[in-house]
Amino acid sequence: MSVKAQRLSHDFQNASLSEALIWIDNAQDNYKLNFIFDELEDFTVTTQLKNASVRDAVRQVCGFYPMQLTFDAQDIYIECMQKSDTKLSGRIINESGQPVAYASISLLSLGDSTFLTGGVSNEAGDFVIPCKAPKVIARITCIGYKTVEEAYSVGNIGKIRMQPDKYALKGIEVKGSKQLVYATDRGLMANIQGTPLEQFGSVSEMLSHLPLMMSNGEIAGHGKPEIYINNKKVRNEDELNRLRADEILSAEIITNPGVEYGAEVTSVIRLKTIRKAGEGWSGNFSAVYSQGKEYYANGNAALNYRTRNGMDFFARGFLTSNNQVINATANDQLQASSTWDFQKEATFLNRYNYYFADLGWNWEISEKHSLGLTYTANNYITDATGSIETEEEVWRDSQFHEAETNKTVTSLKPRMVHAVNAYYVGEIGKWKLDFSADYYGGHSESNMEGGTVGEKEVSSNTLTKNNLLAEKLVVTAPIPKGTLTFGEEVSGVDRKSDFTQSGFSANNSVHQQTVTWSLFVNYALQVKKFGFNAGLRWQNEHNDYETNGHKDAEQSPNYHVFIPRLSLTYRTEQWTHTFGYQCFRRNPAYSTLSTAINYRSKYEYQTGNPYLRPTTTHYVSWTSNYRWVHAELYYQYIKNLNYSFQAAYDDTGHPGVILDDRRNVPQSQNYGLEINVTPKVGIWQMNYSADFFFNNRDLKAIGIKHKWNGLGTYFNLDNTLLLPNNWLLNIGMELTPYNEQGCSQTKTTGGMNLRLSRQFLKDKSLSIAFFANDILHTRYIEMTAYGGINVRTQFREYRDARRIGIDLSWKFNATKSRYKGSHAGQSERNRL
Repeated sequence: MSVKAQRLSHDFQNASLSEALIWIDNAQDNYKLNFIFDELEDFTVTTQLKNASVRDAVRQVCGFYPMQLTFDAQDIYIECMQKSDTKLSGRIINESGQPVAYASISLLSLGDSTFLTGGVSNEAGDFVIPCKAPKVIARITCIGYKTVEEAYSVGNIGKIRMQPDKYALKGIEVKGSKQLVYATDRGLMANIQGTPLEQFGSVSEMLSHLPLMMSNGEIAGHGKPEIYINNKKVRNEDELNRLRADEILSAEIITNPGVEYGAEVTSVIRLKTIRKAGEGWSGNFSAVYSQGKEYYANGNAALNYRTRNGMDFFARGFLTSNNQVINATANDQLQASSTWDFQKEATFLNRYNYYFADLGWNWEISEKHSLGLTYTANNYITDATGSIETEEEVWRDSQFHEAETNKTVTSLKPRMVHAVNAYYVGEIGKWKLDFSADYYGGHSESNMEGGTVGEKEVSSNTLTKNNLLAEKLVVTAPIPKGTLTFGEEVSGVDRKSDFTQSGFSANNSVHQQTVTWSLFVNYALQVKKFGFNAGLRWQNEHNDYETNGHKDAEQSPNYHVFIPRLSLTYRTEQWTHTFGYQCFRRNPAYSTLSTAINYRSKYEYQTGNPYLRPTTTHYVSWTSNYRWVHAELYYQYIKNLNYSFQAAYDDTGHPGVILDDRRNVPQSQNYGLEINVTPKVGIWQMNYSADFFFNNRDLKAIGIKHKWNGLGTYFNLDNTLLLPNNWLLNIGMELTPYNEQGCSQTKTTGGMNLRLSRQFLKDKSLSIAFFANDILHTRYIEMTAYGGINVRTQFREYRDARRIGIDLSWKFNATKSRYKGSHAGQSERNRL
């Protein structure tokens, strides 16, 4: 029996794929088409069949959609290969509003930019991509057009306009432009790979050029960020000097951290490294040298060996010689039974030579299972020293009292610090697990010797022993709608500090033990253009504080607190708006709880305060983003602000001596506006920030009479020029104008930095940079402060900021770290 081949012709215009297949099924009788109607209803078809066979007609209408086609003798089966109730759909058009056919759409994870799924637009420019993630990054590419890369909530995102990309033939290189930054529900996502940021040498240097970053390492309005590299918490900032910027794929700047982070975490930066396939050996080597009045130098070497079954064995070494000089002048006054005036010139000289060493192993068993172990050791190579030499003139009740030269040298003895981190990250069914366990052990010994020339020498010794054990588990559970994350964190700290001295104060022995355990839960839901995120952390702290063998109940408080955080986001094609409320809680550093009185000079001592209470902050913000413009308006209410305080030490036994300690300000309020823009004009990439802020602190409650509520401002102008032949020029400028806030008046300061770099070799594996910091020599700190009871301080200091230097790096082979461990108990480690 012979079967006559049937030919089909039809014009489909924006028809559903189900309707198109039904038409084909009815238009012929050789095949029966089998499919699930609802599964294909969201896919649209715009195409013209011209004398096509049945099989070719089915292939043509299905196009590039994720369909599996099975052809039997009399049946054709059509099944969607990507099962999901939610889909990302839209239409791609050009600058004239005409459809762009056959554009490639890649959907990437919002957290780490890993590939999730993808699709291709049809002849009408339409695309439909099944996707389970609530939010994704869509990367859209097409020959002749500039790449579009934006974050979207899964659903119908409407029209996406692509702009033509100018290019020429005859072998001319075609270069595209990647957007530097875009908004997320929790802050900003910055692209590093493929942008000027990848050419800034070390990660530490690169971070200073991120949007919202200030020169002091803080995120404007959000304090010092916790930093993660591939889910692994950065233990020491020198880790950022060891990693190179061109190894980083993206940097997520989180200004609305969830409850899975510690109660004290006000902001987070998550770095994702570039992960490439490869086996065998890989590594990188780098060196930095800079010269001011003193020199700074470091060297870094990292080796990795990757096996065929996904195991990595790695070792890293880092050597640093850090030398810094600080010149300061001061005019201080203390009003006690007498009025004391002090005029002094001081020179601070710090010399630290130390190393870090990492040994580790991790095994990426599959895409769903990974585990690893890292041991880190660091130590001083020789005694680390910090010396202070002061020339001082003293007046008592307007009468010259004495002139003296004071010199003290504090040395830190080499003591090995050990840290171990183990982790497991995996998926079991639809459950996701992230577990980390940590041990940290660090002992230190500090000796101080010196005093006033011609008088009896003073000395002290401080021996400290720190131990930490911690673990943390984060679980993401499958639920019908939204994302549910919950977990727990436990840490235990044992700290001993023994202080002995030569007679200027009293010996002291402190033993502190703290156990902290927390439970947390977070729920996120995306409904069309709206995103909702809410979390709650229940934190419990148990403290045991002993001084000289005796426990003080008032110094050993227990806390049981709830830490809520939530945010609501509304997103359109161009705009992203977020309202957020967050609660933060920060415990004082352990060293500030000490009762030991340390000698700084003949007329200045320093101590801690064991009665300090944790600082609680309530933070309310409204954030709006439009393309490359970011703006945030915020309000903070702070309870028990940890504040520096000065007063007379002992007016009878030690007349004229000022004692520095810490106090809690009962309440403080901050108001602020932050604006950041990152436009790109040709070869010029801009990153400009402006911050405006007020603070209102209840300083009278701790005895400080002076108070100002003036406007504070900060401006940062970061300019990067992409020059021919892989050259890059960066010109950075910052300015902090005069302001009066709290109990201090701060004079105008600022500076200008230059950096010129180039990448060499075909794979750009060799990088050389020359830099000059504070070339105008203007980065002085000058202030008048009334930070205590009847104490006024006027000072001016310069921290050896004017420097020139060179940064060299070379890397070989392709493998990158697969280590995914985070860190438990990080807040307690920071306190240590």
